[in-house]
Order: sequence, then C-alpha cells, then structure tokens
Amino acid sequence: MTYFESLSFVYRLVFARFDPPVWVWSIGALLLTLLVLHWGWGRLWNRHWGLFTSPGMGITSLLLALLVGASTQIYVAADRSEQWLDLQRATLPKQLADSGSLNRRIFQEARGRLGQPPGPVENEMTLRDAGELEVATESAAAAVRCPLRPSGPLGPGAPCQLRDPVSLAQEIVSRMPASAYPLVVSPDNPWFRAAVSAQVQAALDHAAPLLREGTRELKGTALMVLVGALIMIVIVVPMAAVSNIQVHPKV
Repeated sequence: MTYFESLSFVYRLVFARFDPPVWVWSIGALLLTLLVLHWGWGRLWNRHWGLFTSPGMGITSLLLALLVGASTQIYVAADRSEQWLDLQRATLPKQLADSGSLNRRIFQEARGRLGQPPGPVENEMTLRDAGELEVATESAAAAVRCPLRPSGPLGPGAPCQLRDPVSLAQEIVSRMPASAYPLVVSPDNPWFRAAVSAQVQAALDHAAPLLREGTRELKGTALMVLVGALIMIVIVVPMAAVSNIQVHPKV
C-alpha cells in the first residue's frame, strides 16, 4: 500500500465519518499553539507582545498553528484507525452475514443456479445432496464483492482481496455437513452466514496489515511535521518579539 493510499484511507476515516476526538485534538493543538507558543512565549520576551503586534509574525504563527493542527489531526486519526480496524474485524463479518437483504439476494441467486423454480413456500429451497449445498454456499461466497462498502474507509480504493468461492464453499460444507437430505433451507441459514462471514474476514485480514503499515508511516511523517512546526515557532517568536522592542521601544 503506497503512502498516498494510506493518506487517502485516513482522509476518508476522518471526513467520511465524524470522529470527535480527532477534531478535539486538532482544534486544541491549533489554539494552544497560538495562545501558548505565539502569545505566551512572546510575552516572556516582550511584555507588550500580542497576537498581532507584528502582523507578519502573526500570520506566520497562524500558518504554523494550522500546520500543527493538521498534522495533529492526521497523527491522531492514523492512531485511531488501528482501533477502528480492530472494531471492523470484530463486527463487520457478523453485520454483513446477518443482512436480510443480502441473504435474500444470495437465496435468489442460488435458486437460479440450481434451476429451482419458486415453490409453495417462497422463502424455502430444497437441496437434494451435498453438491447442491456446495453450489448454494458458493453463491453466498461469491455475493461478497470488493469494495466491502460502497463508501467510506473500506469503500473504493481500499485494499481488498477475497477467497475463491468454490474452495471456500467446499471448506464450509465439509466443516458443517448437513445432518440429512433432502435439506430445506431459508435465506437465513448457517451456510450462507458462514460463507459471507468468512469472505469478509478474509478481506479484512488482507487489508488490515497493509493499512496498519501505511498508517504507521503516516504517523511518523505527521509527527515530524508537527515537531518541525513547533520548533520553528519556538525559535522565530522570540526573535520577532525582541525585534519589535528594538523597532518600537516603549517609554
């Protein structure tokens, strides 16, 4: 995963979903930079120093404060993205596996592949042997597609790789054999849920290490920019404050 793909992921994580702690840290860092490092630090060198005593320095400090706020936002968002990924791995497979609309679509696709017309009971399908159960389970495994979500951090552009539906269906049926045939199933059955859950988990297992690596690189870059901006403002504010005394001495 490239650096810019990591930046895009964090950008979607911040702006596609409102994460209050990220914004609180960002705004707090901006205000503290202006009030503590520009105004407070400047007053230690010049007791008449204000936010815009020197217009040029005021604008410079404002730009540096914005840089501090933005780099803080990226750093905190990248850090929280790992927690968000862990939460998705814990909840998203079950969430999609329990989706009634997805299970009904899988049911219709499986019925079409097996050539079974609707029976007396609309939401029931009879499977005659393990082969037909594998076909139905394969339909469930194939129903999960990349990207996992239509938008947001796991939407288009996010890394996504799924398992082969055929081999996954065979694995699930061998692990969860039916007790007897013919087997009557509804859209909400354990084989469909297991196939969807396994596919989503496989996609997240593929994406998580790539996203973690990228976000850690992003955190390092954001930290460097943050520290650089803070060092710059700590150095230039005293110079501007002392220079203002020399140019405009107070009697």
